[in-house]
Amino acid sequence: MYLKMYYTKLLWSVMAAFLLGSSPSYGQKLPSSVAKSIISSSAVAPFRQDAFKSLQVEALRGSHLRALAKGGFVDLDEMLEDYFCLNPQSVSAAVLKENQEIQKALVQNWLERDFYAVTHSKQLQQGVSVTAVQGKINYLDYIPYNARLVMLGEIHEQDWMVREVEQSILQYKKAFPDKNVYYASEFIDAVPGPQLYILSKEKEAEIFVQKRPYYRNITKRMIAAGIRVVGLENPQLSKELVRVGYTQNFPNTQLAWKTVSPTGMRDRNMYWAKIIRRIYEQDPDAVVFVHAGFGHTDYNQPNPLSLLLKDLRPFVVEFAAPGVGDFNTLLEKHFPVPWNTVLQGRELFNQNPSRQVLYIRYMKNKRSALVGGCDLHIKKAVDPNECPEG
Repeated sequence: MYLKMYYTKLLWSVMAAFLLGSSPSYGQKLPSSVAKSIISSSAVAPFRQDAFKSLQVEALRGSHLRALAKGGFVDLDEMLEDYFCLNPQSVSAAVLKENQEIQKALVQNWLERDFYAVTHSKQLQQGVSVTAVQGKINYLDYIPYNARLVMLGEIHEQDWMVREVEQSILQYKKAFPDKNVYYASEFIDAVPGPQLYILSKEKEAEIFVQKRPYYRNITKRMIAAGIRVVGLENPQLSKELVRVGYTQNFPNTQLAWKTVSPTGMRDRNMYWAKIIRRIYEQDPDAVVFVHAGFGHTDYNQPNPLSLLLKDLRPFVVEFAAPGVGDFNTLLEKHFPVPWNTVLQGRELFNQNPSRQVLYIRYMKNKRSALVGGCDLHIKKAVDPNECPEG
């Protein structure tokens, strides 16, 4: 999913022809093929064991899976196919096998979440509010007062998303000036060692923000605002990314497997999770805002930070825009933006065409959040006259 979610729209357009030609998966099975093999082997485990005891529910489940298969598993491929696009000739058989196991788990999770949402549609939708907003979002309306960990998942190098990330943190800091607020970013290199390193000078952004210099400005502003800034990225990986670059050949490299494959995402998330836990070890009163690509934070991604740190009860915010980050198909399928909200967005735009309209989907309970992948979803409406999502 990295190539749509983790790169910018521009990079995806450059690589699309290369990745989506006659052999988009370099010989790997696409998610739809994995799903068919799972179904044929009856390997799909129920989302809740007690929900599948009756023959009636089993029959419904079978009918649902057959319908998905008949439709070609389009939504499944759309959401997960980028985890199946790297060149298997670039890694050992052992690494490839490990990735295939995670790929299978990703597909199985998608099928389970999807069926659960279908069979509990009314209850789940009652737990989701959808609104259209123009101008500033008051994030304090959504972030729990007692939150200790807030994850801000983005599509990289989108100006409006970075502004929203910054606003959410600054609003919280202003409302609770006595709290120890941290900004932990994947775009900042970590400093190896047992002690937590906190950036204290703006000029340090030039040193520690290497793999994506775009994020030096927000790093400087966080430091200037008195936020405690911590780097998460493995500096060795960062150096390699700078050396190799995000080029058309990136999917053919070993570095792609180390960074954006299912195992690469898992390993990086585990590395980052250790640093985040170190913050709480040294500062039990910390409130940590994590800024990363939403492939790392979304509940339905490979070994995400949100589940690795689930004991901290994270609140996950996800930012998206049509054509850039609108492929969270579980969210769009089961919690689409309703027509009346689209009409509300049109009205707001017509009143002030110079200001962007955002759709806010707030999952008020964890069951809905696990299906939608996040607790709060912010999507930009590029065209206010667009049709409803999904």
